[in-house]
Amino acid sequence: MILLTALPGSGKSTWAAKYQRANPKTKIVSSDSIREELFGKAQDFRDEGLVWRTFLERLNRYGAEDEDATVIADATNLQNRFRAMYAKETPGFDRHVLVYFDLPFETCCRQNRMREEGRIVPENVMERFREEFEPISDEVRTLYDEVVVVRDFSPIY
Repeated sequence: MILLTALPGSGKSTWAAKYQRANPKTKIVSSDSIREELFGKAQDFRDEGLVWRTFLERLNRYGAEDEDATVIADATNLQNRFRAMYAKETPGFDRHVLVYFDLPFETCCRQNRMREEGRIVPENVMERFREEFEPISDEVRTLYDEVVVVRDFSPIY
């Protein structure tokens, strides 16, 4: 399982899609896609409990359906408690990799503004997310077999 962590606009979904093209046995679980599926819009936050229960259930189900598959968890995961929870709540995976996108805030904001309509995160929310983002703790690092840092779009794990 690969857990992505970064601000909106950092390139998480782009990276995941690129990884999937290079590794066809990859499945992506995206919080935005789940919101679109359930409510019709990626930015519809009416029942986040349902979104996150579905997110975790799909991570585990996709991993159980094909033990050779890689499953990517595509969400911001801004805080260590979420990074730790996903490592602990997905015991069926033989490897856990944390991919952290370390891009300047201004780059994330610029890329966020270039998104398609309905996927743009408001600037005040981007600021709030920047304040909420926590550096990866030592405890979280111990829960993952590997931590990968992406500083641009080119590296694919």
